[in-house]
Amino acid sequence: MRSTAAVFLASLIFLGWGAGSAGIATAYLDPLAHVMAQDEAVYGASSLEMARHGGWITPRFLGRHALYKPPLLYWLEALSAKLLGPSALALRLPSILAGAATVALVFHCLGAAFPAEAALAGALLLLSSHLFFIPSRTGLTDALLTFEIALAMAALWHDPRLDSRSSRLVFGVATGAAIMTKAAAGLLPLVILAIAGISLIRLAQVSAIALAIALPWHLWQLYEHPRWFWAEYILGEHVTWGLSAPQQTTQESQLGFYAKRIVALDPVLLLAAVVGAVRTRRRLALSWIAVVLLTAVAWRYRNVTYLAPMLPAMAMLSATAIPKRYARLALAVATGVFLVKLSFPHAAWGLPVAPESVNPAQAALDAYATRHRGNDLIIVEPDDQFYAADLDLPRLRYLWLDPATNHPQLPLDFEYLGITVSASDYARLDQLLPIFRDRLRQWNLDSTGPVATVILARTPEEISGLIASNPQSDFYVSSSMTSPAHDSWRPSGTRVFLLSREVIQRP
Repeated sequence: MRSTAAVFLASLIFLGWGAGSAGIATAYLDPLAHVMAQDEAVYGASSLEMARHGGWITPRFLGRHALYKPPLLYWLEALSAKLLGPSALALRLPSILAGAATVALVFHCLGAAFPAEAALAGALLLLSSHLFFIPSRTGLTDALLTFEIALAMAALWHDPRLDSRSSRLVFGVATGAAIMTKAAAGLLPLVILAIAGISLIRLAQVSAIALAIALPWHLWQLYEHPRWFWAEYILGEHVTWGLSAPQQTTQESQLGFYAKRIVALDPVLLLAAVVGAVRTRRRLALSWIAVVLLTAVAWRYRNVTYLAPMLPAMAMLSATAIPKRYARLALAVATGVFLVKLSFPHAAWGLPVAPESVNPAQAALDAYATRHRGNDLIIVEPDDQFYAADLDLPRLRYLWLDPATNHPQLPLDFEYLGITVSASDYARLDQLLPIFRDRLRQWNLDSTGPVATVILARTPEEISGLIASNPQSDFYVSSSMTSPAHDSWRPSGTRVFLLSREVIQRP
């Protein structure tokens, strides 16, 4: 246990080193397509809302219910923010802890039957994986889900038939927590268990434990917010994005997308896992990898982080194939791979300890927040990745230039509820507000807070007209835009604030 604790502590220090220096939503989840971790700001906003104002059972984002994910990650991030204060490090701490715990789990499982050097080699291969490293330092659900799946698999690794009560409890609790982290993806341990050939009695027992943990929140939301929960959580998150995915980050095929990234992001771990599969053919590890991989491919929306839960299995499979007499050599090779990846942080397979990118709006928005203005802030053509939502601003709106007349029809109709409005409708918002209030009440949201948090303008002229007709609001715009009714202020960057001369004091 001491060696496992030492591995956990070393991994924690490494994953946490400099993790708070990067701004929110600045990591590249997909370094090949340069897809940024925008959801980190969205999840962070919901967590900070809990920490500041409560509402722990039903998460919110920009005033509306946020039921696209269960709230376990939000709860952990909110607790961290209450203890450490609202910061990037506080929001990332649950992921850092989960990542370090996953590395320690891999070492512990391997150390029970293999030389310590082989166990360390497997742990080091996992820790040095780019696809594991980035989510473990980012405030997203992936690191937490990976740990929970690995914890369930660790129980099965030590007790293949789950004969002991403690093994069943660990497996069931870990699965329930996984469901509370990432909804349907949390069911993966049960699918792996079924494929591994466990008895139906054992499968029913651990499923009952998992449901006892996950079901209460789901039943409460179905009772308290039935229309919203059904539209966003069931139809939106699982049906629309799972079966059709109206938008994608790239135009690649499902298989091509994942195959390219498996090879590019960690060719060493992939090669070692293939060798391990050929040499050992361990059923549990192979089932684990197969279920995660096939689920990612079957889920229509593509995201490379969906592959993260199979990385511990790949690392364990790699280590089990190391002959005892070559264990020290394997550890030396794994250490060399780790150091090489640190030396090339900008490579797709490298380990970028320093920030990968800069949120261009963060410094300016931080400076604006320190002024404690009570005016509405409208961000025009946003470049902040929703970072402004993490700040304790009284009223935030996002305005996009969108000439399209038709948009994908999602189960949760934001335009019907008034969450998304056109620039022309925003001009007569006072007339429409009672209508939107009644509609939101029908969806069990007794607040107009989310109304017009998104504004769509068809032309630049509509944007200019909206700014001119709202002298009481503040705007964050490109440097080319001006307004005679506002004072221009540029705290940093290339964009400017158009500040209302009618300063509203915050309570």
